[in-house]
Amino acid sequence: MKKIKLSVAALLIASASFSQTQCKGLTKDSVQCKNTVKVGELCYLHNPNYVKKSKKSAVQCSAFTKKGKRCKNKTKGPNGKCYLHGAVTEPKHLQ
Repeated sequence: MKKIKLSVAALLIASASFSQTQCKGLTKDSVQCKNTVKVGELCYLHNPNYVKKSKKSAVQCSAFTKKGKRCKNKTKGPNGKCYLHGAVTEPKHLQ
């Protein structure tokens, strides 16, 4: 019996530390949003201060082929060249 009480108590303590709340925002149909929120009261969709991380857009490779035509591959590399022409790519955690 003591083991059951201890396991239930441990489970309640663990679940309290990872508490999440439901977003207080309303959808277009005036229904409460179903997203969960870790901090604050509004999810990213309803928070007016939320700023989306900007992604680097892909550009056409700046290198030329052996025939003298512009390479048609796309790249996000900092030097503007694709993987075939020597792109120096950033590690994934920095992208």
